[in-house]
This record gives sequence, structure tokens and C-alpha cells, in this order.
Amino acid sequence: MMGYEYNEKYFDGTTLKQLRPLMNALHTYKLSDGIILAMFQGKRGERPKLDFKIKILRPGKKEKPEPPPHVYWVVDLLLKIEKYRKEVREIVKYYIDFYDRCKPFDTEEERNSYNLITIKDIIDKYKYIEQKNTLSLDYVASILELFSLCEKRNTGAYMFRGLLTMFLNYIDGKVDYMHLLGCLTRQF
Repeated sequence: MMGYEYNEKYFDGTTLKQLRPLMNALHTYKLSDGIILAMFQGKRGERPKLDFKIKILRPGKKEKPEPPPHVYWVVDLLLKIEKYRKEVREIVKYYIDFYDRCKPFDTEEERNSYNLITIKDIIDKYKYIEQKNTLSLDYVASILELFSLCEKRNTGAYMFRGLLTMFLNYIDGKVDYMHLLGCLTRQF
């Protein structure tokens, strides 16, 4: 991406790499705020060959890929609530609905060639709620979409869906922020 520099050990301009064990990302997404988000082969769940893990790389020559903590997107949306409560509620509800209707990957090819499908809708409708020094909406949308797909691959998994529901309950005044953050820290 123009204007951003990255640690060349991990990002060659196209593909994010993991050094231990050595592995190229299955899919690398370049986000508008310069964050590189990538899917790597996972090994958990009922169908480990279809599992994936997500890593992000922030701009900077010394940055290293990391799994994106849920606290990043939760706090980002919490920061936006004061001014944009209605919009944040709509976004969280959108992803609960997406979670409920999305289908997990059935083949490695399907997973490896996946293109994010919710970002355009979110950006087209809510771009104006982005704030300086916070995450981009395409980051939040990408994370919510991919975590939904990943959790849906495992029968009986519920923690991410539960966090989305807890967030909606927070927005609706049914729980306080300590319950929301408690849910975040207990489950993940």
C-alpha cells in the first residue's frame, strides 16, 4: 500500500508471512488504515483442514503480526457510541444477522479464495462515523465477518455470537460496560 512501510520479514507487499512455523497467508487483505489482515491455516475444531486463524500487521518497519484481540474492535465501537449510538447498534445488529445466516466454508478452495462481502455495505452506509485515531470501519467489518465464519465452522460454538449479543445488550441499556468487558475477558 502506498504511503505505508511494513516489516519486510513479514510482508512482501502482497502476502503476509508467519515465521514460526514458516507459512504464507492463505489470503491477505489490505485495509484503508494501513493494517494488513490475513488468514492463515489453522488446526482446531471439528474440521482442522478448514480452520483458519487471523493475524494483523500494523504499519511500521518493526511491527510483527499478531492475532487481533477482540478488545480492539469492542473498544473502537465503544468510542463511537457516544456520538453514533444508532449507527453502532445497526452495525452490531447487521453482524448478528450476518452470523445467523452465513455458511461456514465447506472446502479449502472456498476458504482460500474468499473475498470479504460485508465491507462495501458497511462503508457505503457508515463511512461518516469513522473518527481520527480509531480503527477503520473496514477493519471492524473484516474482523466481524471473519470471526463469524470461523466460529460457524464448529458445531455448538457460541462465544463470538455471545459477545455480539452482549454488545447489543449494552447498547440497548440492558447490561453495563463491566458486563460487556467481563464477557470479553472471560470468553477470549
